[in-house]
Amino acid sequence: MPTGHALQDARGVLLDAGRDVLATHGAAALTSRSMTEKSGVAKGVLHRHFEDFDAYVAALVADEAVRIQAIEPRVADSAAAATTDVIEQTFTSTMLGLVSLVIGRASVRRRVGDGSPGIPLLGDATTAVADVLAAGREVGWIREDADVPVLALALAGSAYLLSAGASSALPDHEAVREVVESILAASL
Repeated sequence: MPTGHALQDARGVLLDAGRDVLATHGAAALTSRSMTEKSGVAKGVLHRHFEDFDAYVAALVADEAVRIQAIEPRVADSAAAATTDVIEQTFTSTMLGLVSLVIGRASVRRRVGDGSPGIPLLGDATTAVADVLAAGREVGWIREDADVPVLALALAGSAYLLSAGASSALPDHEAVREVVESILAASL
């Protein structure tokens, strides 16, 4: 006799539960048990949709990469404002938790790595920042001779260092804005 009820989108429910656990409790709290408890499904449902827990984490990373790649600045009155906005949209508790898992779990790294150097998600963040800087150069906010890839790397790395290991909240807007303005100062 069957137990429980059929889920319309079990995979989506499982991924949403993982994002919620990461956002509210951090990477250390993301386990197959916490995720299945949060989603209200049996552990067997997880294994029906994912080969193992690392495949589940890799799916979360892939979804997060798509989210980051779609980020557009909501503020567009200066290079610093647009860049600050993109950084704040990118460096979320979920993203930082996933970066921690990618760094700490070799199996996840192998599954999500595309062979390019760097850490998955941080590379996507650097590309998102480079895109907003390149757009800023096109409208005259950034000097033509500015080295956009180097600026993007410095900004993404700084944003990660500001955010990584935060015990409760991500850095406030003013801290991010100050770092962005300092790094971009010579390129405006």
